[in-house]
Parts: sequence; structure tokens; C-alpha cells
Amino acid sequence: MIDSKDSLERTALHYGLLPFFSNNISGFSVEEMAAPGMLFGIGSDDYGCWEWKGPVIQEQTTAYGKFFRKKAGFVSLELLPDFLNYRRNAYPIEQGSKEEMLLEIIRSHEGLTSTELKRLVFGTPSRRKVSGPDVDGQTRPKRHSLEGALQKLQMGGWLLIADFEYKYTARGDRYGWGVALYSTPEIWFEGVNLSSDRTPDESFCHLVDHLARLMPDVPRQSIEKLLR
Repeated sequence: MIDSKDSLERTALHYGLLPFFSNNISGFSVEEMAAPGMLFGIGSDDYGCWEWKGPVIQEQTTAYGKFFRKKAGFVSLELLPDFLNYRRNAYPIEQGSKEEMLLEIIRSHEGLTSTELKRLVFGTPSRRKVSGPDVDGQTRPKRHSLEGALQKLQMGGWLLIADFEYKYTARGDRYGWGVALYSTPEIWFEGVNLSSDRTPDESFCHLVDHLARLMPDVPRQSIEKLLR
């Protein structure tokens, strides 16, 4: 059972691919592996898994993002090259799309929070001009469509969540939900070789084989469904 930041990281590294929330494979998620009361830290003096994910991300042993059927989870640095190789082929970025525009803005700033990104794309109530890179000729997303584009970029392995930023009271007490800081794998894991010698299909089989060895009782089709 996951009951500490370190055990969360160890579990993510053990499986290599670990969804945060429940999915089509019963029991295979941080949510279901968390010790009682330790998912959100309710009834505990500690924060819980929801808050530990940020410190785990900072260790840079795993990538974190909405990687599993548009829901969050971890991918170990060891498996990340094959994950990116498969997913970027499965979720290509179309030229002139809003996904391409958002990715270029985030790349040019080497990372942006969702709040900063919205400000750059939509401006402020008194100023609507985009202050990021030139996006002429590209499709500017509507406010309600921004989350969908960010999800698609994460599912494709083009983006990850590098940290969470919080608000603080005048007394220095943290409050509210953390705001995601988006970056790219290449920027976040600077200097790490993220390329794979396999074809995209071979990379997919490698990922499925990896989980199948760890979970021999789970049907292969269920693993494939989770990773597509």
C-alpha cells in the first residue's frame, strides 16, 4: 500500500506505467493502491498521494501527465522513450492546429502554467492580443477548448506536467488546488536521450509486454486498451 512520497515513487518505478486513477484494469492505480485515507490525506497529518505527486515529479525519475485515456499517471524515465515513440506516432500534431500553436507557445517559454498559457492565448479582459510567438494563420482555440487540446498533447507525449504551483495567504499558508506547469519531455529531461531504436509498433509491444510480465493475470487486451 502506498503510504508515503517514497513509496509512491517506488511503485511508479516498479510498474513503469502507473495510472493515478482507477481504469479498465481493476486495482491498477494509485487511487486503489493508496493506504486508507492517504489518497488525499483525509484524516491524516500528512498530505497524501495527491500532494506527493509534485515532489515525485521533481525527482525526475518519472514523467507525469494525462497519459492514460486522458487521465493522469506516471511513466518511468526508462520506458519514456518507447512511450513517446509510440504515442507521438499515434497522436500526430496537424500543421496549423490549435495543438501546434499551444505547443509552440509552451516551447518558446520553456514551460508555462495553465494560467499563464491562458493569459498569453486570450490576453486579459482589457487586452486580448496574444503576446506569445507569432500565431498568424493558426487556429486560436476557444476558452472551453483549451483543456481538450492540452489533453491531446499529453496523450501524444508532446507535453507533460513538470510541477504544480500554489497560492498562498499573507501568512504563508497554502490554499486551493495546484496549477499545472506544462513543459515538454525534451525541456524537462534536458540532456536525456529520449529516442528509441524501435518502430512505433515495436515500442507499443514493448510497453504491453512490460506490464504483462508484471501482471500475468490481466488479459493482454486490457493492457493494450489502457495504453492506446
